[in-house]
Amino acid sequence: MVVKDKLKTLYQLQQVDLKLDGLLEERGDLPAEVSELETKIAALKSSIKENEEFLKKAAARKKEIDKELDDVRKRIDKYTDMRIKVRTNREYDALSKQIDSAKDKLQLLHKELEDLQSREVSSGRDLESLKKDLDDQQKIYAGKKAELDDLVSLTRDEEKKYRREREKFAQKIDRQTLSRYEMIRRATKGKAIVPVVRRNACGGCYNVLPPQRLLELRQMAKIFTCDHCGRILVPNEIVEEAAGEE
Repeated sequence: MVVKDKLKTLYQLQQVDLKLDGLLEERGDLPAEVSELETKIAALKSSIKENEEFLKKAAARKKEIDKELDDVRKRIDKYTDMRIKVRTNREYDALSKQIDSAKDKLQLLHKELEDLQSREVSSGRDLESLKKDLDDQQKIYAGKKAELDDLVSLTRDEEKKYRREREKFAQKIDRQTLSRYEMIRRATKGKAIVPVVRRNACGGCYNVLPPQRLLELRQMAKIFTCDHCGRILVPNEIVEEAAGEE
C-alpha cells in the first residue's frame, strides 16, 4: 500500500474510532461502575465461601476434639487407677509421667477448643455481615446493569456497524503501522491523526510546522508525526478525499 492510501485508510479508521468513542461516552461511567461491582461481588462471594468452609471444618474439628478429650480423660482415669495398685516406685513414677502427659494434652485440647469457638463466633459475625453486604451490592448491581443494558441496546446496531467498518479499515493496514496508530491514540485521548490547520499548524497541538515538513507532507513519501505532540500528520487533500468517500 502506497503512503497516500495508508494515510487515507488511517484517517478513515480514526473517524470510525471517534464515532465509537462517542457511543461509549454516552454510557458514561456505567461500564466502569458495573465492572467494579462485579469485582466487588466476586470478592464478597469468595470471602463468604472461605468463612463457610472454615465453619464447616471448625464444626468437624470440634467433634474430633470432643472425642480426643473423652479419650484422654479415660486414659487419665485408667492410669490413676493403675497407679493406686502399683508396688514399686518405678511403676508409680512411670504412670505419674503418663498422667502428667495426658493432662498436658488435655490442656492443649481445651485451649484449641476455646480458640476455635472464639474464631467461630468471629467468623459467624463476619459471614452475616458479608451476606448482607453481598445482598446490598447485588441490588445495586442489578439496577446499574439494567441501566447499562438499556443504553447498549439503544446503540447496539449502530455499534455493530461501526465495528464492522473499523475491521474493514484495520485489515488494510500493516500490523506495525496499526500498533503505532493505536499507541498514539491512547496517548492523545483518541486523536492520533490530525490535518494541517490554519497558518500551517499541527491540528493537534497547534504548533507551527516547519516549511520543510510541510513540503515533505505534500510529497507523501512517508508517514510523519508532529515533533511536539507526536500525532500523525496528514495533508488536507487526504481529509477531503476521505470525506468525499463517506
